[in-house]
Amino acid sequence: MVDYREWLEKALVFLEEARDDVDRGRYWLACFHAQQFAELALKAVLVKLVGSYPFTHSLVELLEALESLGHRVDEELYTIAEALEKHYTRARYPGIGLSVYNRRVAERCISHAERIKRFVEEVLRESKECS
Repeated sequence: MVDYREWLEKALVFLEEARDDVDRGRYWLACFHAQQFAELALKAVLVKLVGSYPFTHSLVELLEALESLGHRVDEELYTIAEALEKHYTRARYPGIGLSVYNRRVAERCISHAERIKRFVEEVLRESKECS
C-alpha cells in the first residue's frame, strides 16, 4: 500500500512550485500547481484514513468523501475548492474559461491552496489523536 506521506510530499512540491511560478510571472501555471497541491493533499488524507481515494480531479468530491467519513467541512472550504478546481482544465487549455491570468488571480489560488493545507493538517492531526 502507498504511504500517504508520499502523496503529501508530492503535494507540497506543487505548492512550492506555485509560489515559484508567481515569482516567474507564470500565473496560469501557479493556478494549476495550486489545484494540483489541493488534489494530492486531499487524496493523501483519504489514503491515510481509508487506504484509497475517489478517482476524480474534483476537489469538491474529495471534500465530500472526507465529510462522509465524519470530518466537518466548512462551506467556505467548498467555495474555495470550487474556485480552485476549475484551474485543472482552464489553466492548461487556451480558450477555455478564464483567459487572463495575472498575479492577483495566482496569489488568490495560492491562498486557497494554503487554506486547504490548513484543513489537511487539522484532519491529519485529528487522525493521530484518535489512533
